[in-house]
Amino acid sequence: MSIIVIEVNANFHTIGGKSVLSRSDPIFHEYRMKWDEWPRNFYTGQFPLHLDIEASSVCNLRCEFCETNYEKVGTKYGYMEFDVFKKIIDEGAEYGLYAIKLNSGARGEPLLHKKIVQMVEYAKKKGIIDVYMNTNAVLLTRELGRKLIDAGLDRISISFEGTKPQIYEKYRIGAKFDKVRRNILEFIDLRNSLNSETKIRIQTVATPDILPDIKEYGEYWGKLVDEVAFIDFKDYGARKKDLISDWACPYIWQRMMVTWDGTISVCGFDYTDDHKLRNAKIDTIRAAWKGDEMERIRKLHREGNAHKIAICNGCPFRTTEILKRLE
Repeated sequence: MSIIVIEVNANFHTIGGKSVLSRSDPIFHEYRMKWDEWPRNFYTGQFPLHLDIEASSVCNLRCEFCETNYEKVGTKYGYMEFDVFKKIIDEGAEYGLYAIKLNSGARGEPLLHKKIVQMVEYAKKKGIIDVYMNTNAVLLTRELGRKLIDAGLDRISISFEGTKPQIYEKYRIGAKFDKVRRNILEFIDLRNSLNSETKIRIQTVATPDILPDIKEYGEYWGKLVDEVAFIDFKDYGARKKDLISDWACPYIWQRMMVTWDGTISVCGFDYTDDHKLRNAKIDTIRAAWKGDEMERIRKLHREGNAHKIAICNGCPFRTTEILKRLE
């Protein structure tokens, strides 16, 4: 059997600006070194480096490329209880958790949570060095932006498709190009006027009709923000199952996901509840991370048998990466 080499961040591509990861903090550098090394060495430590925390599974948009349009969403829609969030952060702080991201992935908009500012503030007070957020920026008003910056938000990724209103509104159903673009520009201006260290990334999904203008996209936003990037387009409607490959996922050595109701899951691509591990309301993240089921999953990935795992068989990330090898 061939030697499996994990390529970290293979679906992510910087095309403008520099990087939101350019920080002088030595602890942050330690974190990012482990981010690369742990998957490559099939090492897990005692606790995840990073947690994807779903503050909200509710979204204010219905995006064309969102997995929830194609996949049965298992957990009912809702918002994470603040006490559950604190329990997660408290445990993470005890075991040296470096980073969190609000939200977890394609499902939900974190700015809909009424206590999102308090979540950022609490995580920073507990010593989490990288408090990170994904948002569609529809609700990113100047007032809310100021509160997030004051709370200590380290970095924010704003999803904004393309450079043309017709393309953006085709994919971001429920949003208006001009309004959201204005929100983004006002947030950039606010960040700059406050001399804040909050890093800003603008990113797009590289759909077939956006990709031809990706250079223009990078040049425009690259003058304004810290980083411009695109993420590989994943065709959720044409996923392939039973693909046999020696490709192994980096996520299972770096991070875990906790959904709004406390469910601890393998990763941010699980929206079906088919692979619940434990629940953070009554269990611990560490028990799930070091548990028998996660060890079984990691073993199958190391052996090139990830297709034998229900959550991984047909996973859009895994499918995309395998098919890229065949191009």
